[in-house]
Amino acid sequence: MNFNPGHKHLKNDTMTKLSLKQEVIGTRNGYVIRFTCPSCFHDNAIINKTPKECYRETRDATCHQCKKRSAVLTPGMYEKKVYSHV
Repeated sequence: MNFNPGHKHLKNDTMTKLSLKQEVIGTRNGYVIRFTCPSCFHDNAIINKTPKECYRETRDATCHQCKKRSAVLTPGMYEKKVYSHV
C-alpha cells in the first residue's frame, strides 16, 4: 500500500475553522431581548414571535450598526440549576 502525501483529501486546507463569537448577556422584557454590542456598544433588540423562543439558552445575533455577530445568552437560562439533595 503506497502512501501519497499529495492527495487532495489529505490536505488540511479543506478543513473549516470554527469561529468563536463573543458571548453577551441580554436582558428580557416580555418578548424582547435587549443586548449591547461588545464592539461598538450599540443597543440592539431581538423580538421573539412566540413565548417558546424566549426560553432558548443562546441565540446568534448581529449588531445593526457594525454588523458584528455575537452569541446572546438568554437571561436566567444560562445559569446552572443546582438542586438540593435534602
